[in-house]
Amino acid sequence: MIALLRLKICRRFSVEKLSGAYDTQAAGLPRGRTSLLTEETREKQRRRLVKAAISVFAEKGFAATTIADIVKTARVSKQAFYEIFENKEDCFLAADDLGRKALYEQVLTDIKAQGSNGDQWIRSSLRAYLQLCVSEQDFTKAWAIEFPKAGSRCLEQRNLFFAELGKRLKLIHSAIKIKQPELWVAVPDLFYDAAIGGAYEIIFRYICQNKFDELLNIEDDLVDFINFSIGYKQNI
Repeated sequence: MIALLRLKICRRFSVEKLSGAYDTQAAGLPRGRTSLLTEETREKQRRRLVKAAISVFAEKGFAATTIADIVKTARVSKQAFYEIFENKEDCFLAADDLGRKALYEQVLTDIKAQGSNGDQWIRSSLRAYLQLCVSEQDFTKAWAIEFPKAGSRCLEQRNLFFAELGKRLKLIHSAIKIKQPELWVAVPDLFYDAAIGGAYEIIFRYICQNKFDELLNIEDDLVDFINFSIGYKQNI
């Protein structure tokens, strides 16, 4: 089963990595203000810088990373960096936008697709998130460990993201309860945030210990935890 899931990971998240360094032997992009940069080239520079920054943040940590580290990894000039971003925190916020887009596309759409089929509305989205963590380890480490301490705006963005997940969980659960009222008891709104935060805390510990190979193994326990946190009536 785990082997099959790993195969699906490769297929599902093979379009474009969220992080990466660029080979020093590869062709660079046009540099400096004197170059006639097209919008396409500017966007390529931006994506290179963001992906490179994620890799460096994951390896060295946000505080120890310099702009020189990022542009060297991206093979983009320092001048181009400052034409696109004000500082490292701006670059990290752009990386967060990229990661959240991937998450919403891969995870939250699964919630809608599964509807009220047993626990699949929770399981499919959680599985997709765990798969994203495994397939994008640099991004996962950078976002989980470094993003909260990268500045006040990054911390605020992180907290807003979790609040949004809690609201979405409540919204979809409300529709589920209408169809299956006998399976659920009412819980305070705070429990939705607690379900998201509690599940993430467990995942966070695995990330900090670099135990990515074990993340897919905790799916069942996390599904049970979320279910019970939001009022599922356990059959005894």
